[in-house]
Amino acid sequence: MTRRRAAAAPAPPLVATVQRLQRELDALRRERRAHAVVEQATGLLIARQGCSPEEAFTQLRRISQHSNIRLVDVAAGLLGAVAPPPVAPPPPPEAFRPERYLRPLAPPPEPAAGRPVPLTAEAAGRYHLARAAMATARDANALAEMLAEAVRHLGADSTLLGLLEPDGAVRLVGSYGLPRSVASLWQRAPGTVNMALLRAAVDGDPLWLTRDEARRRGYDFIGGGAVRVCLPLRRAGHTIGVAAISWDTHRDLDDGERAYLSALAETAGRRLSALSGATGDAPAAHWLEAVLDALPGSVAFWCPVRDDDGRVVDFRLDRCSPDATDGAERGRDALTGLRLLELHPSAADDGIVAGCARALHDGRPFHWGPGPAWRAGGARPTRVLLSLRAVPFGDGLLASWHYHDEQRRAADRSARLERAGDVGWVEWDLGGDAVAWSSGAYRVLGRDPADGPLPLGALHRWATPSDAPRVRAALRALVERAEPTEVEFSVRRRGAAWPVRLVAEPVVDPDGRVAEVHGAVARR
Repeated sequence: MTRRRAAAAPAPPLVATVQRLQRELDALRRERRAHAVVEQATGLLIARQGCSPEEAFTQLRRISQHSNIRLVDVAAGLLGAVAPPPVAPPPPPEAFRPERYLRPLAPPPEPAAGRPVPLTAEAAGRYHLARAAMATARDANALAEMLAEAVRHLGADSTLLGLLEPDGAVRLVGSYGLPRSVASLWQRAPGTVNMALLRAAVDGDPLWLTRDEARRRGYDFIGGGAVRVCLPLRRAGHTIGVAAISWDTHRDLDDGERAYLSALAETAGRRLSALSGATGDAPAAHWLEAVLDALPGSVAFWCPVRDDDGRVVDFRLDRCSPDATDGAERGRDALTGLRLLELHPSAADDGIVAGCARALHDGRPFHWGPGPAWRAGGARPTRVLLSLRAVPFGDGLLASWHYHDEQRRAADRSARLERAGDVGWVEWDLGGDAVAWSSGAYRVLGRDPADGPLPLGALHRWATPSDAPRVRAALRALVERAEPTEVEFSVRRRGAAWPVRLVAEPVVDPDGRVAEVHGAVARR
């Protein structure tokens, strides 16, 4: 008796308040989803019958009253009755290989002939309600909860969502009904583990398994259960992850129920793709950043930005290499998080956005430039000469870019400084016998550029006879003892002695030998 009274005792005030607020929040969410479905059905009637919005809504309400069916169920049924026939799922991709993200994929094979099972009117109505709910999901856990709500009538007990990473692992991003300890344990399933959900994501094939079937095939279950359905999540023909739905007790799924679950997975895949792009969940971020840190120049991972219809309209610079720059004053920190159209407002008109979207869809690298483009960032956009290359990488693009005019401007600045200071730089590669002088070095030393630069061993001959021994001794100490040198001497220029100064330092190889000499010459 005491136990019964304890079980029936009212909840503490704070707990009761939280439970009441949670019920109210759930009711508001359901009301918002229902409103979206009613609006879709109203729009359908307007398009089909040419009536006004008020007349379309009145028709739906009249049907609801006469049939004693909820308004939202009438709307969902109407949408389900006119839903297009389900399309055949795309063929499963080849076995997962990391290199598929770095080179073009082979053209996909033609889809096998076969007629998909159509959804019943009831299932189509449920599907439209679930699709409207999933469209409001703000994160992967909410999406997993809405997927669970969509399959509750089938008796499902838990749902799980995972993203496929470039190294073949599956990262758990959302779950509902799964014990917290289990979800924490399997945050990331490496590709070496023989798990049903991992196999479905990597192979792109759905798996409909009982526990006995999984045991016979050597698969592990996450979180137990008697029946497990693992469905690949796709976007634009590419597998991006997996959805797993579990039943604690045995259940046989007929063809119609399987078609319904496959349709839900298609919607969940589109929404999860949008969420992962919106929240910066780049594939294998923990090692993608290491790759970017090792790459020279301007390189970044670009996440696609999509409109409500799923079309790529922009890209976001999700992660950038240390040397990434806009060619002016902004670097890695300022560029990370920017959109491509914020960096280059002309990228849509120049075909850059469309070309990158094409690369994302067909898996082939995209090249652009060198060509003129507008760059934002200052008081007003400036015209630049740009080249870029983008290759598919996971759910986005690995892109590199280069500003040619900045290289030319840097050379111009260097030349102006040389002229203003009457200086020039000189380099000698002792191993390869390569010599490079700047234009300023020829001017300071009074040598015709048509005659080419002097080898290091012949530089003393360009000095006046009285200074040649001093130049030879300084260069010998530099090469033989790896000692930096600074020597002043005169050269013959236009029939007169021209005083100059050479400052040079050695570049030593791992064996301690001088491999190169870098220096500068200036007029005294």
